[in-house]
Amino acid sequence: MKKAEQYLSFPDFCERFRITRRTLYRWMADETFPKPVVVNKRRYFKLADIEKWELQRSGVDTDLPADIDGLPVVSKVITDYNQFADALRKRREAMKITCAELDMLAGMQEGYSNKLENHHRPGFGRGVGKDTFPLWIGGLRVGIILVDLPRRANKFKAKAPPPEDPGSTPAQENAHA
Repeated sequence: MKKAEQYLSFPDFCERFRITRRTLYRWMADETFPKPVVVNKRRYFKLADIEKWELQRSGVDTDLPADIDGLPVVSKVITDYNQFADALRKRREAMKITCAELDMLAGMQEGYSNKLENHHRPGFGRGVGKDTFPLWIGGLRVGIILVDLPRRANKFKAKAPPPEDPGSTPAQENAHA
């Protein structure tokens, strides 16, 4: 089991969804249900897989569009710091620049981006702070888009756009603005 990823045990999963083990086994028979990881003869579910399954179950399309407002999407949905650091490392590699070049482009101290990318290494890495965060993402020319993730699939309700008034014209709508 990787340290960078969070996992749910069977009891944790059942508690999260307020279901019995029997219901869990029934859900596991479905092909769309995430497959557990086995560690020491115990099964665990990757939290990221469960969250994606929750969204799909709620009717949300989990496949990201190629672009948002004309800007290309360069990562998958990020739900924790480890995924964030990994996405920025992959972005740097796609740009074909070294950590030293990123430090120079971003105006960070030499060797700092290497520490940010290796935050999980004891005694070496470090997390990103409020002063470093804009430098790191700015040096990689990326922005962050926040999306509302449901806490529980059964409580998620897709918000529909407000209905248009069939009797109004665009000129009338602009007059109200």
